[in-house]
Amino acid sequence: MKGVTDPGSADYHYYNWVDQFDTLGLGANVPIAPGSGSDSLLALLPETGEWVVLRVPYPLGFFARGLDGRIDDPDAGWKGRGLWANYGSNLNWHIEGGKGRRSSIIHFQLRPDPLAE
Repeated sequence: MKGVTDPGSADYHYYNWVDQFDTLGLGANVPIAPGSGSDSLLALLPETGEWVVLRVPYPLGFFARGLDGRIDDPDAGWKGRGLWANYGSNLNWHIEGGKGRRSSIIHFQLRPDPLAE
């Protein structure tokens, strides 16, 4: 990418998605950019301008393409909602496991604190 001088320091976010109904738990109308060339989803908090980075540590090579949110049980708190992201099917040979690796769906949920049950 033009102007990038450090190898591996650029990312490519091709699509975006807006969490209109707060399915992830960051608030309503939070824009989220799936990293087509990275291992992350980037959520921009409109109130503060801060970025929240959601990473998939394993298997290596998460290349998100599609996103969708879902609230299964509005009374269940964080357990009843979540964000779903898929691996882009055109990049599966880059995922750990290599050739023949199939696409997957990842379910993101945010706990209100690390020990929340």
